[in-house]
Parts: sequence; C-alpha cells; structure tokens
Amino acid sequence: MKPLTIRGTALSVGLFFDVTFVLCVVWGLVVPTRLETMAKIWEALLPGFTWLTPASFALACVELFLYGVYVAVVFVPLFNFFEGGRPSGVTEAMDERPVPRAAAG
Repeated sequence: MKPLTIRGTALSVGLFFDVTFVLCVVWGLVVPTRLETMAKIWEALLPGFTWLTPASFALACVELFLYGVYVAVVFVPLFNFFEGGRPSGVTEAMDERPVPRAAAG
C-alpha cells in the first residue's frame, strides 16, 4: 500500500470541509427555521465568523481549509507510521485465492 501524502490529504480534507460548509449554508438559507441554530454553531466553531456576510463567508472557507490542512499534517504521519510495514488486506486476500484446476479430459 502506498503511504498517504500530506499534500493530497490536505487538499482532500480541506476541500471536503469547504464543500460541507457551503452545503450547510445553503441548507440554512433554504430552511430558515434552522438558520438560528446553524448560525450559532458556525459562529462558535469559526473565529471571526458572523452569519452571513460575504467577508465572513470567505473567512470561514479559508479557516475550514486550514483546519483540513492541520488534520492532514497530524493524521498522515500517524497513519503512515502505524501502517508502515503492513501489506494491504487486498493483496493478502488475492494471494489466498484458490488456483483453478484444469478440466479433466
């Protein structure tokens, strides 16, 4: 199994957090009864964020992307360390497949 890279994981997790945030904002605008609760949650999680100005939306996207980078910087070395010398389960399962026998003639 190839080791994870910090760059690929950081981009993936950072963009995942951003997409999730955008979907939550859209959901909060579509379902206004949830707006008050969702706004309080995001304001508690993201320093400097206030619901919903263009500047705070951009700030939240930057902050969430940086949180994703942080997750990658911590997670990837730990994952690679603990999975270092172990072969992947897929390879093991494929090695244990029975070999088909030739048809008797």
